[in-house]
Amino acid sequence: MINPIRNHPSFCRPTSPRLRKLLLLPAAGIFLTLSSCKDESSAPPPPVVINTEPVGNGLSVIGFAMLGAAVVIVLGKLLK
Repeated sequence: MINPIRNHPSFCRPTSPRLRKLLLLPAAGIFLTLSSCKDESSAPPPPVVINTEPVGNGLSVIGFAMLGAAVVIVLGKLLK
């Protein structure tokens, strides 16, 4: 009897594409690591923001969003 697993074409492929894929990932990682290096001594530090005042209406927007979500849920259950 012929074993169909051993005669499958995937077992007959050369392993070089798999080796290329395995070598490509570390090579890409090294490339990205080295390309992200910059001379940081010339860049000024980012400004520090101390303002902690809420933007817009704050909690009232979140409250109306929760109310809207509840209305949508109730309407969805009523339409079932």
